[in-house]
Amino acid sequence: MNKSMTALGITGFVLSIIAVLISWVPIVNNFAAVLGAIALPFAIAGIVATRRKGKKRGRGLAVAATIIAVLSIVFTVATQGVYSKAVDDAFGTTNSSTQSSTKENTKTKTNEKAADKEGDIDSGSYHIKLVSVTKSGNDYEGKPTAMLTYELTNKKKENSNFMDVNIQAFQNGRELDTAIYMDQPEGYDAESSTQAIQPGASKTVTVGYVLVDETSPVSIEASGTLDMSDAKVTGEFPLQ
Repeated sequence: MNKSMTALGITGFVLSIIAVLISWVPIVNNFAAVLGAIALPFAIAGIVATRRKGKKRGRGLAVAATIIAVLSIVFTVATQGVYSKAVDDAFGTTNSSTQSSTKENTKTKTNEKAADKEGDIDSGSYHIKLVSVTKSGNDYEGKPTAMLTYELTNKKKENSNFMDVNIQAFQNGRELDTAIYMDQPEGYDAESSTQAIQPGASKTVTVGYVLVDETSPVSIEASGTLDMSDAKVTGEFPLQ
């Protein structure tokens, strides 16, 4: 009989431990609540059984199992709330006020996703200002190029990573290739785009692009490489 009563506490303890361990794992933690609910009656039965005279063995284990089973259920509910909020924030599922007109909502959404020539990108990690696009020297194949100049500020708490920022240039709707120079044009710094900057610091970056023609304006789009919000800074520049 002692062994049977001890087994109640052991069963509840094992199930509750498994439940609390997986309660932190997204999706899988749905099963954690079920395990916790199953472990709880075993643990309580173990406490009741060990209260009888001569059946004291396993009481501490049963009490621990009860506490852990309850915690696993609490953790599951709490973590599901956190994960749901994180998903909503990441994919922008939080609805704006239903009182705004369709026109105002469309305008607000557009402003949040695209800023004209200056704004934050990569979820606010960087601030970028598109300064100018000017004609530059020919590339190594003798093709005409233009040089983009922009200012980048690191708003993170750690050094910048050049791979965080994605810059694209377009002309007549076609993305332009990055220019490779045989002789470095005046004002062009090939290393500026890859140099790291410390938190709060800024730098001026220059990038060359091979032109489709020498008259059409060039459109620039700047965004975070892995930013899921689609926020970007854009600008159109006539060739100077």
